[in-house]
Amino acid sequence: MEKVNEIMNKYPDATEVSLEHCGLKTLDEILVDLSKLRYLKVLRLANNQLRYLPSDMSGLQRVEYLDLRNNNFNSSQNVLSGLFSLPSLKHLYITLDEQEEDEIIVSLSNLESFNGTPLTDLPDADPPQYSPSKNNSSPKRTNNTDNRNNDDTNNIPPIEQEEASTPQSNGTTSEEIGVEDFKDAKRLHEAVCLYLGKKTPFVIDSIPNLKVLLDLKRETTPQGSINYQSELFNSKKQLFDISFEDVIEKVAQTDKKAASILTIVKNSYSDLCDFYYSLIKSVSGECFSKLLALQKELDSADKDIAQLLEETEALHKLASESEEAKNKIIRQQELERSRMAEEIGELKVEIERYKNRLNQIQVNRQKLALQVTNTPTQVLNQSTAKPKETKPTKLKPLSLKQLKEVIEEIYQSKQRFDQKCHDNQLPRETMEQHLYTYLNQKYGLKSLVFEWATAITFAVKRFSREDNDVKCFGKILRNEIDEEFRFVQKQLKDTTVELLKVFLRGKYSKKVDSELIQIIQNRVNGDLNEDEWVDIIKYMYNKEDSLTVIIRVNDAVMEGQKASLNQSGGSSQSNKSFEKSNKVPFKMFIDVLLDFQLESHEKFLNKFVKLFREIDINRDGILNQVEIKRLLMTVNPNCNESELMTSISTIDPNNNQQVTFSECVAFLSADLVKMASEMSNISSTKQSHLSSSNLSIGDL
Repeated sequence: MEKVNEIMNKYPDATEVSLEHCGLKTLDEILVDLSKLRYLKVLRLANNQLRYLPSDMSGLQRVEYLDLRNNNFNSSQNVLSGLFSLPSLKHLYITLDEQEEDEIIVSLSNLESFNGTPLTDLPDADPPQYSPSKNNSSPKRTNNTDNRNNDDTNNIPPIEQEEASTPQSNGTTSEEIGVEDFKDAKRLHEAVCLYLGKKTPFVIDSIPNLKVLLDLKRETTPQGSINYQSELFNSKKQLFDISFEDVIEKVAQTDKKAASILTIVKNSYSDLCDFYYSLIKSVSGECFSKLLALQKELDSADKDIAQLLEETEALHKLASESEEAKNKIIRQQELERSRMAEEIGELKVEIERYKNRLNQIQVNRQKLALQVTNTPTQVLNQSTAKPKETKPTKLKPLSLKQLKEVIEEIYQSKQRFDQKCHDNQLPRETMEQHLYTYLNQKYGLKSLVFEWATAITFAVKRFSREDNDVKCFGKILRNEIDEEFRFVQKQLKDTTVELLKVFLRGKYSKKVDSELIQIIQNRVNGDLNEDEWVDIIKYMYNKEDSLTVIIRVNDAVMEGQKASLNQSGGSSQSNKSFEKSNKVPFKMFIDVLLDFQLESHEKFLNKFVKLFREIDINRDGILNQVEIKRLLMTVNPNCNESELMTSISTIDPNNNQQVTFSECVAFLSADLVKMASEMSNISSTKQSHLSSSNLSIGDL
């Protein structure tokens, strides 16, 4: 709208207006202003977002040329009523389906050209080309001088119309040498003649290398076609040089500086064209020489294949001749095999008989030895004695330290096991499955495996509130978060320590390294000052999350101080420290960050976890191929069958038809981000009352 107003104010007599690439979605707002341009003939609206045209555009009475290419028209019905209302429309450019374009051509009988294709006996002349030298929306203005020029040029026939009357010589036709290829050179010649005040027609004989072009045009080989294009390029360059020199000679009569600049431009352009002409010639020659060599190799390969086929036929004939001898040998082998099978059966019966006799002899020997070494009373007592019962051993409850050591061993075992599965193209296990795999490999006995699994389960349930690592392990076991999240937690710890080091180095810049290391160690093993932990939070999180984390840290400090106050009996000294303390234990600070990170990740996966559990019917954390396909279609319902099979082959490359929860999270990370953003947009509307709060990080 602003561009149209600017045109109205600066160029009220404009004959051409370009509003390309302006993001226009409708013409309703600017149609009235455009109708005020009384002399407007050319209107360019390409590369916008128009979906329809206004039904009444009769205000644009003089518009003859309309460019609507690369818009969002779905049907010709969205534009026909508007196009009908343009009384002077002759040349139309629009992007539609072929059937829709045919409907427009039939409906608009006054059109002279459609998308550059002439619809009358004589081709239409191209409208003046729009020149974006100053502003993409600057129109061409008309004044008295322009009107005089237009009057002069109106008497000159269009370039395309002159092609039909181009003089010919030596029996050469325009189709033979491709006059259409010299359309731009002919147009430049016409423009230069107009500028110089000459009326010299464009003659075919003036084309350089005419005979060479004619010979190459008649060749039907690919090499001849490429050579024709390169020679055509060189001929055009020579024609452009001639036109350049004529213009420079004319300009030099009035402005020598401009003529010298044009000479430099002409020489640069000519050198560049010569370079590319030489490059095309050399590259095409090398390519076709290689192609010829490949053709020779292919011919040689064809001969080898023919020879191999002859040898194959000979071998086939030899094989058919030996088929009878082969069948005879097979019959002899069958007879020999049946005879040997009968003998083997007789031997087996004989062996069984000898085995029974041997077993009877061994039993008799054992009875005899028992009678010699034991008294009858001892034999009776041994025969009636009850077997000893083995009592199952019970493990003591695991401490937090022991549990974390076991968890770390399970993580390391799982990582090695996953690598073996990847190398051997086997399916991965869930963390719950690998827990029993690990215990079975370590202890072997089913009773011990069960006792250790029970002890670990109770310990995880007991210490989840106290330790974030234990809580994270428990959620991985229950497929509430993915296995790779443990690496995120580890990275968070390392990043916090590194940020603390950077802050302390800037704060104590005059300290030597040994003193600085000691200060860092004291902070890690002790308490953080308020400016230190607040700075770390501000660096790691955005403003909203920083505010949330700072509040949680303060709440954790308050709870810790209340607990210590209750233990000390509420003394005045402890109450004073409770009010004035602004330090945070480093371990408490890390726990708050880890808990916040874990909660954020759970929110991120919340919708996907529910969806996964609906599809995972047996709740084992593993999907088969049918379940994987259902999951992918639910997450991305717009994917077609080809994209779906590609995704399945990517997530399950070995076709094991077993994909774990963690593998699904890793593969669908981009889709999960989209799902999480949708959830956050919904939740943000419910929590809009928080934006009115004046609480900031500085207030804390």
